Amino acid sequence: MAGDEDTPPPPPPSTSVNKLIPFGITNKVPVKLSLEKHNYNSWSSFFKIYHGSLGLKSHVEKEASSSEPNPEWCKLDDLIKMWILGSLCDSHQEQVVSTLGNAKALWDHLQNLFHDNKDARAINLDNELRSIKIGTMSINDYCTKIKSMADRLKNLGSSYFSHIP
Repeated sequence: MAGDEDTPPPPPPSTSVNKLIPFGITNKVPVKLSLEKHNYNSWSSFFKIYHGSLGLKSHVEKEASSSEPNPEWCKLDDLIKMWILGSLCDSHQEQVVSTLGNAKALWDHLQNLFHDNKDARAINLDNELRSIKIGTMSINDYCTKIKSMADRLKNLGSSYFSHIP
């Protein structure tokens, strides 16, 4: 058929990476990971939900197979590393950018970074919480500060909350 020769070929199928690139991570993970804010648990929860919804959990939960990864897997892994780095506060980006391996290695590095010395940080935060005074704060500011500190303690896994359902 002569008309078929004039028909352009179908476009190449788009890869899953191309479908994911337009999504900015800050829209999906609204928490910037920061040691000062003790927000690793919140950050990792948002991140796990987001990349889990895309079927990408294996990139941070499982070791890469011993066989050579395919190009598509490598592209997705690099995209996840970009998302992780994009959801860190600036000082942490500088700390971890030199430790890049695959996304799992980066994820594990951050988890270890935030869980090291968490007992000491929890003790300091607990002491700070117990000694807080209202001073010139409004009741609302005072309660907000207490709630924030309590949330940070909970994020550190403090046993203080073990009796609270």
